[in-house]
Amino acid sequence: MNLDHFGQLVRSRREAVPMLQKELSAGICTRSMISRIENEDYFPHITIVEKLLERLGMPILDWLERMSRKDPEQKALGLILEYLQERYEKERDYETIRKWMEQLKEIRFEVKPVYRAGMHALQAFVEDVRQNFKEAESEYKQWIELARELQDIPMLAAGLNRLSFMYVNIDPGHASEWIEEAYALVQRHSVPQELAISVQLTMSAYRYGIGEYHTAISLLQAVKSRKRLSPISRFRSHNLLGKCYQVIGKYMDAEEEYKQTAAYFAYHPSFELIFNNNIGDLYADMGEYKLAFEHQRRSLEIGEATKQPYFVEIARLRLAKLHNRCGEYEEAETICRQIIEHSWNSRNIHMAKLILSETRFALGDENCTGMLLEVVRFFQEQPGTDSVEYLKEAYKLLAKVNMTPEDTEKLFRTQVRIY
Repeated sequence: MNLDHFGQLVRSRREAVPMLQKELSAGICTRSMISRIENEDYFPHITIVEKLLERLGMPILDWLERMSRKDPEQKALGLILEYLQERYEKERDYETIRKWMEQLKEIRFEVKPVYRAGMHALQAFVEDVRQNFKEAESEYKQWIELARELQDIPMLAAGLNRLSFMYVNIDPGHASEWIEEAYALVQRHSVPQELAISVQLTMSAYRYGIGEYHTAISLLQAVKSRKRLSPISRFRSHNLLGKCYQVIGKYMDAEEEYKQTAAYFAYHPSFELIFNNNIGDLYADMGEYKLAFEHQRRSLEIGEATKQPYFVEIARLRLAKLHNRCGEYEEAETICRQIIEHSWNSRNIHMAKLILSETRFALGDENCTGMLLEVVRFFQEQPGTDSVEYLKEAYKLLAKVNMTPEDTEKLFRTQVRIY
């Protein structure tokens, strides 16, 4: 692929420095590859392009702007977005995508609508991982609007699916409009099978989120009955079935579904992490605390090794909760204080404060009221059924603490408003 004489650009800038081919290639590629690039025999992967341009003193945005003036199809930008989409689909590679999106935000030329849609999709993923849900929703909606303008049904269904999936666990009611439209689209139109299955799985997660567990189970069993199903979809169906069975108290069935996900660990680096996280939570519900600790610690190890900060903090919060259940209050306090001091996630910070309040109260410190009221104020403003659960936990603990009449009156007014 020539891509507007990239090799000539490399040669001219290298000679202007001046720099030998060996010096330019060091730590990036082979010298022979530089020779092939400069002879226009080879166009390298976009990550190599970035490193070569950086060494030659040319920011990649300058190269993109230069390319946009000569190529109305914007092939260079397309290559970058194709690479990032691959990183999303294969690895959910947050760090790589975040780094590139920080650069691409500074683009100074008019981007083609189809590429703008791709950029909104990737930025939405970044904000979703950060749990900046309002910002993520805005990005998803811009992606969806562009899909409507382009009359691209698969892109529209994918955008609606991703937006609804973000909310099914934190605010299922907020997800209903988008998942219903996505589900209708894949029923009426011809879309890639994997997209149709993904939408059906999200619909199952939505039904689970609003408490329709048996409907979710029926949908998931229909998915599992398909002969052609990707490993990712197999994993998701077993995992969500496990969650459904767990919440209705069928622990043995839940354990079996979780264990079946082990067959798909090789297909995605987060699968083993999710398995350990969920089965650890199941064993905690079953009172099997030794097994719960083993799996949550394994989840933490994988999260740290694969650099997935969101899952790392979830595993640490669950460990802290387990330590409290087992009367290991010092360990719980250590974890919670570390999260409070170092986390970038406000939601996780306040979950840690709730668990820490339990710890301090168990140790006889009744001066945790201020922290609990802070937790209440935070989750009052947060969407989702899980926020209501955290509020319930905070109120239960507040009821055990010696409250002043004024504070009690305020809390009862708040409870009426929420429940």
